[in-house]
Amino acid sequence: MPLDQIQTFNDIEAAWRRAERESDKRAMWRMLARGGWLTACREAVHRNDRTTLETWLEARDSLMQDILQFAEAETAQIVRTYLRCSLAVCRAQEDAPRQLLAAAPELVAVSMPVGFCRDLMLALVGEPLRTAIQSLSLAVFLVDTARSEGVGATLTLELLGDGRRECYSVPELAFMRDADFRQAEENARFCIEGMGLWRQEWDVRWRLHRRDGKPLLTLAGPSLGAAFALGFAKLFA
Repeated sequence: MPLDQIQTFNDIEAAWRRAERESDKRAMWRMLARGGWLTACREAVHRNDRTTLETWLEARDSLMQDILQFAEAETAQIVRTYLRCSLAVCRAQEDAPRQLLAAAPELVAVSMPVGFCRDLMLALVGEPLRTAIQSLSLAVFLVDTARSEGVGATLTLELLGDGRRECYSVPELAFMRDADFRQAEENARFCIEGMGLWRQEWDVRWRLHRRDGKPLLTLAGPSLGAAFALGFAKLFA
């Protein structure tokens, strides 16, 4: 099923039933990571469909369990964060979008950064993400392993106030990182913290795009760790 045909959680379940081979299931998860989960959550929020969101969060049937357990634990946790944020938005449907941010601290238990939850909740209702104090863009080089070629990309770091010294991606890229990429990101953060450059109230949100306009698939390996560290240092200078 093409990505643009996955609009609801029912679509996800139907597509999974048709995915008979493991390769089909991997392809399905790639589609979900590239926007399927966000689209389904947005649609549920639009309909204020708390029942579906709660059912998925609790994984009440074997199909839902199969879908969530097919991914690594870290990825499944991100899905649960999407579901919890969607439920929080549903419970605050009558509030102005910006008032939704007040619910974000309650979501710390999902083990995702509070700032990420705030941005995700805004994205779920189609609102712009929080405005950055300043931003910095770096030219980086990626390797497209599927095509065995190098591609230029731009890494943008955005400094946000009223934070908790957290670093996180824009919601669209949350599922893209493998364990080595996440560790490199964390190592860069620890390095700059250790140098005393990162204030307690600052967050950094990052985004990455290929310069040839093609979509990102998976961000794997530690190669961007140095770019993150350099970017943090320059952003805080």
